[in-house]
Amino acid sequence: MKFSDIDFSALSQMMNSMSDEEKERLNSMAENMMENMKGQPEPEEDTDFYEFFGICEEEYADLPGQVLDQIEAACDLEQYYEDVPESDFSASVLFLGKAVLNMVRHYHAPIYQNVLGLSKFVNPHTTVLYDYFYPLLDEEHIHKLCDEGYGESSLWIDHKNMLQQIYMALNRAEYDFINYETLQEIKSILFDQKGLIQIINLI
Repeated sequence: MKFSDIDFSALSQMMNSMSDEEKERLNSMAENMMENMKGQPEPEEDTDFYEFFGICEEEYADLPGQVLDQIEAACDLEQYYEDVPESDFSASVLFLGKAVLNMVRHYHAPIYQNVLGLSKFVNPHTTVLYDYFYPLLDEEHIHKLCDEGYGESSLWIDHKNMLQQIYMALNRAEYDFINYETLQEIKSILFDQKGLIQIINLI
């Protein structure tokens, strides 16, 4: 009902026709309703993953939709367990790892195939995170990427180290336990240190 739909004239007539006892009872009911409404907690506003992870929406707007969905899933799972910090946060790390994998599949697989001549990357959907880490252990591959105009060697080394840390965390998430502190370290690597965005900057 809209405020404008209320017939105040009819309400006034109804109140005037009530006895003092009925008016008192009605006032008491209204006061109780108001008190009950005060005691109810206000619904919490949902925090989107941009705000929760402290990242700029514009900076991440052009990432593949699947990657954004996986970041959001990691955020939802962390928020679900955040009131119990001793929980296992493996699920969040798994989704962040999937986000990294889909980023390198999307942006780096063609480079690994065309520049490094690695046939495995003809079909990126069959690749795993380790496939993108292992070639970077060979310095010649890094030099070749740089010679072809893809980033600087120091940035590829940082990227290699990031992949190694994510890969190790994924193994722990799959077979062991991820505590709250480890999840925060992974988030720092990906978001504070811009590890995820750096994947784009290398091409």
